Amino acid sequence: MQTNEGRRYFGINWALTTICNYNCTYCHPGLHNGKVKSSSLDAVLKFIDSIFQSCETRRVSPYFEFGGGEVTYLAWFSKVLCAIHKRHGLVSIISNASTPLAWWKKHTPMLHSVSLSYHSEQIKSQNHFIAVAKTVADSPTTRLQVNVMMLPERFSECLIFAEKLRQQVDCGISLQPLYHGFGGGGISGRFAYTKSQEKTMVEFSGHQTIKNIPNPRGTMDVVYRDGSVKCKSTFDLLVNQQNNFSGWHCHSGIENIIITFDGDIYRAWCMQDGPIGSIYDDVLNLPKEPTICHTKICQCGPDICSSKSRVE
Repeated sequence: MQTNEGRRYFGINWALTTICNYNCTYCHPGLHNGKVKSSSLDAVLKFIDSIFQSCETRRVSPYFEFGGGEVTYLAWFSKVLCAIHKRHGLVSIISNASTPLAWWKKHTPMLHSVSLSYHSEQIKSQNHFIAVAKTVADSPTTRLQVNVMMLPERFSECLIFAEKLRQQVDCGISLQPLYHGFGGGGISGRFAYTKSQEKTMVEFSGHQTIKNIPNPRGTMDVVYRDGSVKCKSTFDLLVNQQNNFSGWHCHSGIENIIITFDGDIYRAWCMQDGPIGSIYDDVLNLPKEPTICHTKICQCGPDICSSKSRVE
């Protein structure tokens, strides 16, 4: 279930663009081929306004998570950040850190959270990646998480970089297991890892600096049958393969929504139950009741963050 702090926020995980300067083999082409035209700035800003109005009614705050593609390459993305920042909304982005350092120095103060993804196949400069990570980590109002994409055949190379990063930057670091079917509408299973590699991914961590800023999503209160409660990160659940909630009640769509490149709104990235609206609708109508999960692998962080409860 969501933490007490998490209940004060409504999550909007929004895929803004299919344009990306990377072409990773484990990433579905639909996430980087640029074939879907991005929504216009006017449409995006109009829907952001609808979100703020809905959140005011519900007495929660919006927490926008933007991804792609590579959102930092959108020419008008700065205007989106400014619009949300002025209204005291929170913004998180997912990026491969390839954008020039000047972009990060200018925009990091408007970012509550940054997830940098390290892709060993495509990285041009490890030094640039680390410089971006340092810029974000040094911001007192921005939380940094680095996810190193652990391609099995490059596992040692990725681990060496993760250790190098840990020595130079204080931030959360996760060795991210990869899944077949990512971005294609259905996860079919994990890539093959040795037992030693699985153990390394579970045990590795960075040095996260404690900052006095909200933590809207990313951690869950796990309530056990004996009534005990333990706070775990979504990565803890993912890497330990505790992410099968099939048959459980899921509060996605109530606590959070996802938005596709086309502007369609779904409860979660599993896209179960079909679309529940569009950013182009005049009225934002959200579900009021949880759904029963039919997905055996809940792989996306935003989906895992939705409260789950066993059906008794």
